[in-house]
Amino acid sequence: MPLSYQKRQQKLTFDHLMLSLSEAFARLPDHRRSNASYPLADILRSAFAMFSLKSPSLLSFRQQTRQERRNLRAIYHLTDIPGDTQMRAALDPVAPAPLRALFAMLCAMLQAAGVVKQYHYWQRHVIVAVDGVEHFSSTKVHCEHCTTRTHRDGTTSYHHSGLAAVLLHPDHGEVFPLDFEPILNPDGATQNDCERTAAKRLCTALHEQYPDFSILLVEDALYANAPHLRHITGYGWSYVLHVKPDSHPSLVRQFAGRLASGQVSKLPRFDWTDAPCRL
Repeated sequence: MPLSYQKRQQKLTFDHLMLSLSEAFARLPDHRRSNASYPLADILRSAFAMFSLKSPSLLSFRQQTRQERRNLRAIYHLTDIPGDTQMRAALDPVAPAPLRALFAMLCAMLQAAGVVKQYHYWQRHVIVAVDGVEHFSSTKVHCEHCTTRTHRDGTTSYHHSGLAAVLLHPDHGEVFPLDFEPILNPDGATQNDCERTAAKRLCTALHEQYPDFSILLVEDALYANAPHLRHITGYGWSYVLHVKPDSHPSLVRQFAGRLASGQVSKLPRFDWTDAPCRL
C-alpha cells in the first residue's frame, strides 16, 4: 500500500469521523428560533449517538449512567442529551437531502484513503447491494408519509421504510453505506410498486453522487424487470439479480428453451459451507 494511503487510513478514526460530522451538522440551516435550548448540531449528534449505540428508545437513551454520560461527552462530544419531545420537534422538520449528502462526503474520505480501491472486484467494479429496510411500525402512531399494510383481521399497520445501498466486498467484513432512499406513501398501490419506484430514485441518486464508480448492482428478485434493467444499464452498470421460478415463469421458460437450443449455457455453483452434514 502506498505510504500516502497508509497515512490517510490512520486518520480514519472514530474521532475524525465525529469531527467531520460535527462540522457538517454545524453547517446545516436551523429552522428553529435563535433562542432554542439546544443547537441543532447537538441534537443531530445525539440522534447519531442513539442509533450508533442501538438504544431501543429515546427514553432509554436518556437514562444513562454517570460513566455512560462521560463516555458520551468524550466520544460523541455531547454535553447534554435533549428530551425525546425536544428531539422529535427539532428533527422532524429537518430536510433529509443535506443529510444524505453526508454519505458521499464520508465515501470521499474512503476514496482518498484508498479504501474504495481495496473494494474493487471484477474488472475494477465495486459491488453495491440494495435492499429494503423497515425502521418504524405501529398500529396507532402514523403520519401522512406512512405506508400502510392491511392485515387479514382487518387491522391496519403504519410503516416507514426505505432502500439502503451499501458498498461491500466478499473478502471484507465491513460494509459502507452509500445512500438511503425513503419509500413514500404516494410511490405506489402495493409494497412492490413502492419499492420499485423508490429504487428508480435511489439509482438516479447513486449515479449522480458516484459518477466515477463502475457499479455491479446486486438486488433481489423484485428488481428483475425490464424497466429497471433499462434504467441501470443506461448508466453502464452491470448487475446480479436473483430470479425466482415462481415470480419469473416466462423468463424461466425462455431460458429453458434457449438452453435446449444451445443459445445459452448454464454454470451451476454449489456452496457446501452451510450445508448440513450427511452420511
